[in-house]
Amino acid sequence: MVSTGVRWDESTKRPKRGQLEAAAPKVENRITLMNDNDDKRLVIERCAIRGRVVSNPIIDWTHKDIWDYIRTNDMSYNPLYDMGYKRVGCVGCPMAGKNRYKEFADFPKYKAAYIRAFDKMLVAIHAAGKPTKWKNGEDVFRWWMEDKNVEGQLCLADFMDMGPD
Repeated sequence: MVSTGVRWDESTKRPKRGQLEAAAPKVENRITLMNDNDDKRLVIERCAIRGRVVSNPIIDWTHKDIWDYIRTNDMSYNPLYDMGYKRVGCVGCPMAGKNRYKEFADFPKYKAAYIRAFDKMLVAIHAAGKPTKWKNGEDVFRWWMEDKNVEGQLCLADFMDMGPD
C-alpha cells in the first residue's frame, strides 16, 4: 500500500479540468491522465498500472485543516511558508507561473545559476553547429520567464537603476 498527501483543496484549477494534462505544445495533442487533485479521487484506490493499493488519507483536508494540525501538534514546517509562499516546489518551475518572479527575487543565486546553465547550454548548441535565437543565457532566461519585452526596450528596472540625474 502506498499513502499519499494528495488533497482536493491543493488546486483550484486542476479539479475543474478533472485531469492532469501531459505537456505538449498544442492543447489538442496533450494526453490526459488522472489528476492527483481530481474530486473523483477516493480515500482508498487501486492503481491498475502498478497493481498497488493507494491510500489518500487526507484527500478531503483543507488548507485550514493542514495548518490547524501543524499548529495543534507543534510541528515544524518549511520556513518558505512564513515568507508568503503557498506551495513549495522547485525554484523557477514554469508551473509556478508569475510566482517565479518572486522566487528569483527572493533567491537571486538561483537566477544566476539558471543563467549560467543557459549559457552552458548555448555553448553546447553552438559547438554542435546549431543556430539559436538567443545570444546569451540572459536571453534564454527572459524567454524562460515569458518576458515579452522587446530587445533594446528600456524596462522599469533599468530606469530605477539609473538614479536621479
